[in-house]
This record gives sequence, C-alpha cells and structure tokens, in this order.
Amino acid sequence: MAETILVDIAGHVLSSLGSYAIQHIGLPFGVKGELRKMENNISTIKNVLLDAQEKQMSNRAVKEWLERLKIILYDAEDLLDEVATETKRRQVESLMRKVHYFFTGSNPLVFRYVVSCKIRDIGKRLDEIVLQMNAFKFVVKLVERPIQINRREETISFVNPVTVIGRDADKEKLVRLLLSSGDEENVAIIPIVGMGGLGKTTFAQLVYNDDRIHKHFTKRLWVCISGDFDVRRILIKLLQAGYPDRDTSYSNKGLEQLQNRVRNLLREDKFILFLDDVWNEDRVEWKKLEDLLITQAKGSRIVVTTRSKMVASIVRTSTVEPYELRENIGKLKLLRYIDAPANLPNSLCMLLNLQYLDLCQSHVYGLPEDLWKLISLRFLGLTTTLARLPKEGIGRLTSLRMLFFYKCFNLESLGEGIEYLSCLRDLALWNCSKLVSLPAGFRDLTSLERLEIGSCKSLNLSEDDDFKGLRSLKRLGLRHLPGLVNLPNGLLDAAATLTRFDIEFCRNFTSPSESILPNLLSLQSLAIVDCRKVASLPEGMQRLTKLQDLFISRCRLNTTIRYREGGEDWPKIAHVPNIKIDG
Repeated sequence: MAETILVDIAGHVLSSLGSYAIQHIGLPFGVKGELRKMENNISTIKNVLLDAQEKQMSNRAVKEWLERLKIILYDAEDLLDEVATETKRRQVESLMRKVHYFFTGSNPLVFRYVVSCKIRDIGKRLDEIVLQMNAFKFVVKLVERPIQINRREETISFVNPVTVIGRDADKEKLVRLLLSSGDEENVAIIPIVGMGGLGKTTFAQLVYNDDRIHKHFTKRLWVCISGDFDVRRILIKLLQAGYPDRDTSYSNKGLEQLQNRVRNLLREDKFILFLDDVWNEDRVEWKKLEDLLITQAKGSRIVVTTRSKMVASIVRTSTVEPYELRENIGKLKLLRYIDAPANLPNSLCMLLNLQYLDLCQSHVYGLPEDLWKLISLRFLGLTTTLARLPKEGIGRLTSLRMLFFYKCFNLESLGEGIEYLSCLRDLALWNCSKLVSLPAGFRDLTSLERLEIGSCKSLNLSEDDDFKGLRSLKRLGLRHLPGLVNLPNGLLDAAATLTRFDIEFCRNFTSPSESILPNLLSLQSLAIVDCRKVASLPEGMQRLTKLQDLFISRCRLNTTIRYREGGEDWPKIAHVPNIKIDG
C-alpha cells in the first residue's frame, strides 16, 4: 500500500481518537491513558513513514513491517467506524422510540466495555510495532515533514457549483456567519474542520465564489498551504494572490519587506482570506502569521480549512466557534439524501470513491441501474418503495460492511447476489412488513457480526436453514416478529461467536429451545422482553458459563417464584452475575 494512504489512515485515526465519543467511551474502564499512548505511538510512526517508504525497496523486513502496520491501522479505523456506527444507530433508535436496544442494548456500559477491550488490544499491538520500528532505526525527518509536504495538489478558488452535491444548507449557514459581522469588528478567523474526503476545499470554494461574498468584501484571496507551515512562503503566496497582475518576484525579499507589503495589501480594504489545507499544530508558528493578519482592516474574515481539530482550536478566535463539516453529507466519500427525487439520478454512480450512502427515510421509487459501480461503498442505508431490489445490484457492492433497510414497506425479497457481500459485518432489516423470508444466499454471509431484524410482520424465521452459516455472528436482535415461534437450528452455527442475543415483543415466541440456547456457549448477554408465551427457560442453562447479564421482562415466567433465589429453577441461572427479572 502506498504510504500516502497509510498517512491518511493514520491521520484519520488520530483525529478520531480525540473525538468526544471515543474519549467518553473509554472513561468508565480506565483506558484514557491507553488512548493517549495510542495517539503518541501513531504520531511517532507518522514521522518515520517517509524513511520507511524509502528503505522498504531494499529491505524486505521493513516492507513486512509496513504491512503489519497497515493491518493495525485498518483495525483501529474499523473500531472508530464501529463507534460512529453505534452513534448512528442510536440516532435511528430515537426515531423508532419503541425499540429498547439497537444491536448493543440499552446499557451503554456493555458497548463501552467491548470498545475498551479492543482499544487495549490495538494499543498492545501498536507497542510491538513501535518496538520493531526502533530496531530499524528509521530517521525522523522533521525538517522535511513528510506528513505535511505535498499532501495534495495545489488548490485553486474556482469550482463548478453544478458538480457539488448536498452542501447548500452548509453553504448558507457559513455565508450568513461571514456576512453577519459589522465593519468595526476585528478580523475573525473561522476554521472549517472535518476528516479527509468530506469536501472541505470544495465547500470553501463554494463560499468563496458566492455573489454575496464577492459584494461584501473588497478583496478575496485564496492561498493553498498544504505543506510545511512556512510563514515566509505563505506571505509570498498571499502577495501573489493579492496582486495577480504584477509580474513581481518576491523570492529575494526579506521577511520584514514581505510583512510590510502584506500590510499595505490588507490595511485599507475589508478582505476575506481562505487558507486551504492547514496542518500546522505549532501554536508559536501560527501566532507569527496571526499577529500580522488580525491587525488589518476591521470587519475582515479569515477562513481556514483543516482536518485537525487541534489546528482548529489553535487558529480560532475567541468569539467564533469552528465550523465542523458534518460527516454524513460529503461530496465524494459520504453522501446523504433526505429529500431525494423519486428516482435517483444514474449520475450518482459516477462517485466511484463514495463510501457512505444514506437513503434512509428518502422513500425513493427506484435505484440507479449502475448502482453496482459504487465499488468503494462501505455503508448503504435504504428506504425504498420497491418490491424487489435490482438484480445483482447490491450483490456486486463487495466492499459493503454495513447494510440497513428501514421502512421498506413493499419489499418482498432482498434479491439475488447477497451471498457475494463477503465483507458485510452489519445488517439491519426494520419495518419491511412484506418480507417473507431470508434469501438462500444468507448463509454465505460468513463475515456478518451484527444482525438486527425488527417489525417484519410477514417474516418466518422458523426454518432450520435460517441463520445457518453465520459463523461470525456476535450480536443478534429479533424484535416485533409475530412469525417467530421457535429458534431455527441454524443458529447453532453461531454457537462459538454469539455474545449478545435479544428477543423482544415476539408475541408468538414460545420458549428458547433446549437444543439451541444452552449450546450458545459464548453468550454473555441475554434479554427476553415482552414475549408473553415464554413460561420457562430450558434445561442446561448452567452450561452458559460466560453469561454475565440476564434480563427477562413481561414474560409468563416472571409471574412465578421458580426463578427467584431459592426457587425450583434458580440453579439454572444462579451462576449469572447480573440478573433482572421483572413483570
């Protein structure tokens, strides 16, 4: 893998590690120190990637080290994706209201515990990678700053607004913010922050070219930083942007001369300056530029685009909050339709780098016939009026990791080709009221780890083949399924991996089978809620030695004292540390 890609992944991991969600998750289980150590390790690794790239050509051990690093960074990225997905699920849950659990259950401590364990594991592997790195004696090329220099091509201020999808609301919000100031206010600095691929530069270009911005500010300037934060180089670029018609060389000018010329450029006229792709996290270096700029014409504005929240905190002025570009509405990699047209345009399929497509609650009539061309797609959420999905359309999206069907009321079949989704880890089917059965290819989803099925009133899950082949399944939620009577024998294929199982509001479900439930030996959490026909738990529950949490509510067995301490069936569950049985 090209090291530039490794750097991007490392940068994404670093920025995400500092997010509120991941920091908050780690607090109850004491991994805040691990998170700091991970940040330090990844930062150290980033500094030697340029040297490692050069040495791998002649040293096979270095090449293998880079491959191991790639796997660890991908695992870290997957973990962060999992946290982001959990946040998304809880947002969906708030819409459903009736649902008590969404994959991980109502108790967030369970999810935090799992994430914390994964953080420790990745941290330990990173420690080993750093030890190996030290043995190679890589050179830390701080002067060249390989992480920053030439991260991208030089950007310009022009953009064709027709090619930009889904940014109108964001643009209006930022334009209003830029125009709201009075002429007597000091120069304000507004950072635009967001992960790579969200289209920050394109968004900034849209704002730069807005007619209202053009009329409000006498001078508009665009400077692409995208490399070492060298104040002298930035001043030269700023002068070139301010005097585009002058055939003047500034390279022979001293720093004092350059500063004087910039003051002359910006002193009188109200200006707006866009500094694109800033990576500098050195507060002292930034201060050298800031002190010069903020003392110029009052009412002026400076817009800074960056991936780093640290940069955003350094450059922002005290009165203006950073403008965070939302991660679910992106130009190239992330896209969300809310008020979608009846039929999505086929041109959507030209976004070959698209990774996240959310059509939940869009109620589209049809999907583009070239949907299969979105080969980079990792998340797909659908709300559609279709009865059947396009033949092989979804089955050819082999990079998919998460697939959500929400309120697809007419959907009768998931279609052919689902067996080819070898990377699929999360699948949710919610409110697909006409869906009768799971497709035959379901058993080939060998990477599936989380499955949620709810409010599919026509779905019959009692066939022995249902859930067969799901040997990686870790979490299963079955809710509001009147067709569920017994557990299918195919569930035994997940006996070695299933850790969480929730059955809720299944009014015809009679009892967890004695041949199935006691054999799910990896089970750590079991919830049976509002299943009125469940009167007992099967024999053999004592074999579930890993079971930590048992929650049973509004079932027939709640009315008996057999499962209370000292009761006839108490020995079945006495080994479980956390038990809650209520009416």
